Amino acid sequence: MFWTLLWWVLTHVIRHFLGLSDTVPALEPPVFPYDIDPVNPMRLEEERIAREALHGDPRGDMRFDSGIDDLSDAAGLKNKTFRWPGYPGKPQIPYVIDSALNSLKPLIKKAMEQYHKLTCIRFVERTSQTDYVEMLKLKGCWSYVGKRGKNQTLSLGDGCGRVGTIVHELGHAIGLIHEQQRSDRDKSVIVFLDNVLKGYESNFNKLPTSDELKSKDYDCNSIMQYGEYAFSKQPRKLKTMEGKKSNCKLREPYEKPGLTNKDIEFINKLYKCK
Repeated sequence: MFWTLLWWVLTHVIRHFLGLSDTVPALEPPVFPYDIDPVNPMRLEEERIAREALHGDPRGDMRFDSGIDDLSDAAGLKNKTFRWPGYPGKPQIPYVIDSALNSLKPLIKKAMEQYHKLTCIRFVERTSQTDYVEMLKLKGCWSYVGKRGKNQTLSLGDGCGRVGTIVHELGHAIGLIHEQQRSDRDKSVIVFLDNVLKGYESNFNKLPTSDELKSKDYDCNSIMQYGEYAFSKQPRKLKTMEGKKSNCKLREPYEKPGLTNKDIEFINKLYKCK
């Protein structure tokens, strides 16, 4: 016990002397549309769990009916079939939350509140609707993209308990895809495919321009944008993406508080909010 305690003290003294930290540094957030809770610093182990939950599956966190890589099947494009009832202008997304997620309900409500305050999207508790989102505690953080028909899963497993992560997954449920998969992403970010884990490369596929519906400008701060080390062979060492401009810092969804102005503009355009 004595030697364990001594080792712990010496380790922390050395880390302090070298200027190292046991937490992931808090990032200066961009200006967001209204007052939402700031993002608290994460301990390194907490960040590892959050990263594994979001990036631990080769398929990433988006699910489609017709295949792993079928981005043309995403509702965030031009296909209106996958938009929720009430489109245009008053979309309603029925949902149920499994009892295993009771501890996350306050965070889920906070995430939904952003959509309610800033867009015309309304998440409503399911009564008898046929099509709805079923939130379950499975492995990882992931969701089907857009309305799929009947009950569709949105998973919030261990490591998914950050508001930014939940806002991100709800974004997929309404039909949004990742910012780094825009057809024009190479104008704003550099992708280092050699640093990506083998078998995970499809997470950097770009949308076909013929099917694409996107906001005018690339948004480095978008809640749908992954961080610099997403799917990296050596997280926090080998970058898989990097902004071309110094003010384009790529953060993970769990490091961000929520929707940006550009996210809001695009959602309101997608669902023709008045």
